[in-house]
Amino acid sequence: MYIITTLVGYLMAGILILMILLLVFIQSLANNQHLFDRLIKALCRLIPLGFGVRIKVRGEEAVPREGSAIFIANHVNILDPLILYGHIPRFVRGVELDTHFRWPVWGPLVRRLGNIPISHQNTRSALESLKEATVRIKGGTSIVIFPEGHRTRDGRLQTFQSGPFLLAQTAGVPIQPIALKGLWERKTVHSIFIKPGEVEFIYGTPFDAREITEKSVRALRKEAATRMAGMLLDGPEKHQGNENPPRNFID
Repeated sequence: MYIITTLVGYLMAGILILMILLLVFIQSLANNQHLFDRLIKALCRLIPLGFGVRIKVRGEEAVPREGSAIFIANHVNILDPLILYGHIPRFVRGVELDTHFRWPVWGPLVRRLGNIPISHQNTRSALESLKEATVRIKGGTSIVIFPEGHRTRDGRLQTFQSGPFLLAQTAGVPIQPIALKGLWERKTVHSIFIKPGEVEFIYGTPFDAREITEKSVRALRKEAATRMAGMLLDGPEKHQGNENPPRNFID
């Protein structure tokens, strides 16, 4: 059954992404990235539904009400960016791997949208990307970034990288953890098929600016991984008490 829903879903997703690309192109010509933001978010929310994937948002009251923030989430599959963009109640832009900007359709889309490319091979280039993200944050844009840097291959969290936490310390903004629970069960990196079902979009307790300033990057990485692992296991109300995440996240 899910083979049919997958085929229908990809067809719908292709149409919706082309619509999004058109809207992004128009607003870039108008030099107004806010022009169709709400409509683009709505179209992003429709794409998972085309596959029969329902998103249940939990803990939204934890999101800071004012100012920019850095949203970090576990990276599972191709639906991640669309789910995050569609459901985060802020004007957000992503930091993503520079090779994505060379993909057909997706590359022009994220380039026109204003996402920031980052290299995993060139340290100097990566630092320049973080500087650009800092400028965006101070201009009022929130940033979405995957601290693992790549999609999970086994359903578990991978090692967290330092970039998001260096960025938070430089920009002086809170970090808001998000756990996409159940998304691995819908689609793994090893398959093109997407199974219908529910995915929980869970907001955890944010790291405030003072906590980010006082702790080292290594300590922030470890605490963020622990919190996110707890959210994936237990949900938002229990994540702070989980001191035994399912693997070692720190190099």
